[in-house]
Amino acid sequence: MDLSRRTHGWSGSVRHFLNQPTSLVESKLQEHLLGLLGMHASNSQVEAWLEEIDVLRQSLRDLAIARFDCLEWSLILEFELPLEGGRRPDVIILGPGRIFVLEFKQDPILNRSSLDQVAAYARDLCEYHSKSHGIEVIPFLVPTKTSNKSEVRDLVQIISPDKIASVLDGYPKGQQIDLENWLEGDYAPLPTLIAAAKMIFSNERLPAIKRAESYGVANAVKRLKEIAKNSLQNSERSLAFISGVPGAGKTLVGLQFVYEKSDQSSQAIFLSGNGPLVEVLRDALKSKAFVSDLHAFIKSYGMTSKVPKQNVIVFDEAQRAWDSSHMMLKKAVPYSEPELLIAIGERIPGWATLVGLIGHGQEIHTGEEAGIAGWFAALESQHAASDWKVYTPPRFAKAFPGKSVIEYPELDLNHTLRSKQAEHLHMWVQHFLEGQFAEASVYAQKIWVQNFPIFVTRDLDEAKQYVTSRFDGELSKRYGILASSKDRILPEYGIPNGFQDTKRVKNAKWYNEELGTPGSCCNMQEVVTEFGCQGLELDMAIVAWGNDFMWSGKKWELRKMRTRIPQVDPHQLRLNSYRVLLTRSREGVIIFIPPKSEFDPTEHAFLASGARMLRSQLPLAEIS
Repeated sequence: MDLSRRTHGWSGSVRHFLNQPTSLVESKLQEHLLGLLGMHASNSQVEAWLEEIDVLRQSLRDLAIARFDCLEWSLILEFELPLEGGRRPDVIILGPGRIFVLEFKQDPILNRSSLDQVAAYARDLCEYHSKSHGIEVIPFLVPTKTSNKSEVRDLVQIISPDKIASVLDGYPKGQQIDLENWLEGDYAPLPTLIAAAKMIFSNERLPAIKRAESYGVANAVKRLKEIAKNSLQNSERSLAFISGVPGAGKTLVGLQFVYEKSDQSSQAIFLSGNGPLVEVLRDALKSKAFVSDLHAFIKSYGMTSKVPKQNVIVFDEAQRAWDSSHMMLKKAVPYSEPELLIAIGERIPGWATLVGLIGHGQEIHTGEEAGIAGWFAALESQHAASDWKVYTPPRFAKAFPGKSVIEYPELDLNHTLRSKQAEHLHMWVQHFLEGQFAEASVYAQKIWVQNFPIFVTRDLDEAKQYVTSRFDGELSKRYGILASSKDRILPEYGIPNGFQDTKRVKNAKWYNEELGTPGSCCNMQEVVTEFGCQGLELDMAIVAWGNDFMWSGKKWELRKMRTRIPQVDPHQLRLNSYRVLLTRSREGVIIFIPPKSEFDPTEHAFLASGARMLRSQLPLAEIS
């Protein structure tokens, strides 16, 4: 198999590269681009390649004089990162026991996005490429219009062309990495929730499944299947809970379980009270059979005598189910959603398994504050005629006194799956929102080391410019603006977060369509709030901070709001809303803070917590 044609433009030893005519290297790059994108290279792209080849030739000739062993190193040009929408590092050098990733930029002004782009290349190779695991991967940014420049900034080595040879010469000798073996490595990034759902329902094996398995997703699905099987065999009714931190894969577990249980012996359905999530999933899957709106399901079966055809019912965000007072206000029904779901389970012939997915700190609506206690109350109510078995993570066992409770640790997912660099993000957010800025700063340093930027800016255009440049040409990436629904100042800055504006957003298009398509999040014209983004994710979010939750210098203060619905703890609901907004990103987050003096303490809080001011452009004079 000709891997060189399939995965990259050109590869070979440094010796071979130095002996290869430039025209042949260029033709290989042209051929690869045509096969990858179905288009010929532009004149500017060809000029960039020719300059890059010339710089490499001169640098590697100079290096060979100092260390002859470099002739056995390997070069890979325009390596395509599989499943990444055409992302291609300019140059990968397989060196002495380490890998160098070089990105060449011709811009007279160095963009921050270029720095983060090459850092992301190195991070993703280290994280997702099987033959790069355990090998140091070093990112290099080469501004081609500079000379005598060399410095390390945020783990990226910034060097001018004349410094390439001397910098590479500074690395010690080591075991040479075999080119053909490296090219045969698997590249398996963990897909987004939507991409993962599409793969599950196409019966495809998920990329990065080893990581998902090591973090418990497969074990959780296996345990749920056992619970459902026991319920079927013993004609029992069971209530199970899956808990987890943001991004731990709860929804993935639910979808996988529903898909695998929808066989000839039983049917299953995935319910969510999150309307946008239902819209996006149905659009992505091109089906309404497996995913449905929780509130509509309860209206159809909980408020009538109708019986659903499914024996297995999975419902997302179980801790957010509406309590009885909210149901009375909204639907004129004196029962909570947990009570009605239990009643539905009682009417299903033979057996039933209900599975609730529970996130931590995700209650953002009034009427959702009851949490896990609402499910105990439902089992104690008149609707629970059967002796329900409860399967739960150990943390919830005490919430069901006197019930038949079975504890399973594998039902608790404690690690985020979004990306390795975001593993500490939820802890950073927790400390930040609790006003523990010193503690948050410790986590921020870990996050930055993992190449997950946390930026602050007072200029929205600067934020837009950064993300547009950062993901230029990467059509599979999704980025956009998120904002609190309770803010009243952001429309002054072109951020339409009002009820009527966000109501008009087509969520399926917002998340699923690429840049340039009307309604896509990447156009950064329409905004979604905490109600539109919960349970969903972006590669990078611009979180617009509102005047509904501001740091006073001593504590978080809420804007006074009128509401016709009593709130048990309005402060907690606001805090949870911003927790949702700050944890939607896979590759970094930018916080836009309006340029008004009353927001200055909030900016200071972010900076004290380890966030950094965004400067989209870095003058080259600053990297001497």
